[in-house]
Amino acid sequence: MNVAIVVFSETGKTLKLAELAREKLLADGHSVQLTRLQTDPVFDSKHNLPEDQIKFTNLPDLDSASVLIFGTPVWAFRPCAAGRKALRDLGPQLKGKSVLPFITHGFPWAWLTGTSSANALRRLAADFGAKALAGVVLSGSMKKGEERYQAAAEKIRNLLK
Repeated sequence: MNVAIVVFSETGKTLKLAELAREKLLADGHSVQLTRLQTDPVFDSKHNLPEDQIKFTNLPDLDSASVLIFGTPVWAFRPCAAGRKALRDLGPQLKGKSVLPFITHGFPWAWLTGTSSANALRRLAADFGAKALAGVVLSGSMKKGEERYQAAAEKIRNLLK
């Protein structure tokens, strides 16, 4: 299976989960392309722009991918603006593809912004004609401990089996 992983990550925590998922999917024999989104001007928690002012310098072409794994952190109780904008910008390429969103957030429970944020991304992908797969939420991403990241990457892997 050809898999595209597209991720927005300011601190590297969301990227870390994307990299672990890529490793697991490569081990399963999938072809995987990982893109960490970059913006111009810089978009981060110190330079929080409205969605209409966010421009990506490396939005990937998804033609060869059958699955998009899309990751973004939660900011202000919802997927960050760059994540929402990127998925909208990728929207015309999503028709007929499977989309698996994943969310990272610092709260200790998935139900506290994580699940609703993943569902918001699922709905957005479905609006563009994608088959929205169950989302994965990594809660407590600010805490130390590799096991939570490994478990979330394993969930992503299992959803694609």
